[in-house]
Amino acid sequence: MKDPYAFGFYCALFALAAMTGAVFYESYTGAGFSGSARAYDVINSCSALVQALAAIGLVGLAFKAYRAWKNEIIHNKALGIIWDANVAFREIELSFNEWFFGPNAVDKANSEGSRITSLLAASPFGASLRSFKKQCILIDKVVIKDDWQWVNHATELDMLARVLSMDAFRPTTKAKETANIIDFLYSREGEALKRTQGEWEMLMKVIEKDLAALEAEYSE
Repeated sequence: MKDPYAFGFYCALFALAAMTGAVFYESYTGAGFSGSARAYDVINSCSALVQALAAIGLVGLAFKAYRAWKNEIIHNKALGIIWDANVAFREIELSFNEWFFGPNAVDKANSEGSRITSLLAASPFGASLRSFKKQCILIDKVVIKDDWQWVNHATELDMLARVLSMDAFRPTTKAKETANIIDFLYSREGEALKRTQGEWEMLMKVIEKDLAALEAEYSE
């Protein structure tokens, strides 16, 4: 990595060399007291120049340090948002299994759409979807400064979760009662449900990959 202080060092070195050369030149071309006086004047002039350059250099270094400090704060804030989004994303994965395959899943079987929507909103699965959406808003606004990219991800996840729930737990015309949720969901297998499941899995992979890329970018 390029040394950020190299420019200042070489400027100081050049100023020192110029001052030394000027002193020797005045001493060499002058004679007696006149030459010494001129050399002394050159030293004073060079000293003033060096002080001015040093002051400018210190101001530049202070400004650069401030910029670095400010960028580090922004960088750390962005990384914290990304980590929180990762946590919310993992909660979606866990609560998804609980919602569809947990011990209370069979109670949702053969439910009307309004009841499914209400249960989903009150469930840990619904809460994790809302939590992830909040983090997506922060990613768009603070991290990548794109107003829609991650919010669109969260909105699509929420939509697919609702469609999956409706397809999985909707009322059936079959008279056969199933003993467990696995049998119940297996009886619902169809092209529409399979397609929605495929879209959900694909979107989850895309989000996981994008989150990993963001974390890698801001962890450097």
